Amino acid sequence: MIKIFTDSSSDIPKGVLDKYKIDVLPIGIMQDEKEYTIGQDIDSNLLIEKMKEGQDFKTSQVTRALIYFNIEKYIKEGYQVIYLPLSSGISGTYNNALGAKEDLLKVYPNAQIEIVDSKSATYGHGIVTIKAAILAEKGYGIKEIITKLNDIIENQIHLFTVNDLEYLFRGGRLSKSSKIIGGLLNILPILYIERKEGKIISIDKARGKKAFLNKVKQQANKLSKTGTFNSNQSVVIAHADWEEMAEDTKEFFINDLGVKRENVHIRELGCIITAHTGPGTLTIFFSSDPGELNTFDI
Repeated sequence: MIKIFTDSSSDIPKGVLDKYKIDVLPIGIMQDEKEYTIGQDIDSNLLIEKMKEGQDFKTSQVTRALIYFNIEKYIKEGYQVIYLPLSSGISGTYNNALGAKEDLLKVYPNAQIEIVDSKSATYGHGIVTIKAAILAEKGYGIKEIITKLNDIIENQIHLFTVNDLEYLFRGGRLSKSSKIIGGLLNILPILYIERKEGKIISIDKARGKKAFLNKVKQQANKLSKTGTFNSNQSVVIAHADWEEMAEDTKEFFINDLGVKRENVHIRELGCIITAHTGPGTLTIFFSSDPGELNTFDI
């Protein structure tokens, strides 16, 4: 038996979590000294409302102790465990998980525990986690799953942009002069989670929405293994309070890149990434080489 763990960053809908029996470890949302629990006293809509009012938020890591406690329950029941935390290039949770694994193996030396760096965030993180669960459901052994997961992660593409640079400035990710100039020129940065360390980097910028979508097309081809975007796959477009742009991007992938309408999914960003990028965030997830798990629902 294989148990799949993820954390709050993955934004996987509850119905999908239940379908694949995926357990989620909580990442905290903090405002000054107050900590919120996602799904209980805060959700994306409330977070966006508070951020628009000028309130700032931070996120915490999943603690080593909490990871230990949750995995131990399944180890005692004879499960093998795979945990895919938020990218190590974004959060320290991955290192906490390695520490928890080390602690667990001292007590349960025969336990099979795999900590896999998702090198992903939000729905990109969710896609990787769901694919792990599908492989487990199909009966693959844990070593086979890890091999396939590493390939999936290597090919997972994440593109981001924001229409308001204020929130990147507030979080210390942008200088004041860049914020002012970018706002005046209607600049949309094109951000990417690079594959080596899973860090968010800037790879381009576009002036206006039309130019942004054309740049996305260029990147979709450039980042694909064959040099041409593979339209036979699912594409996930997630946004924080920017539905119009998400719909325009969906139509672009259908009409300009040839993806079947039923394979383009629009979702709302969860609290973890929104807390850092703010309202007016758009994210796009696809694969440079979709392979056998080319289509899925999320």
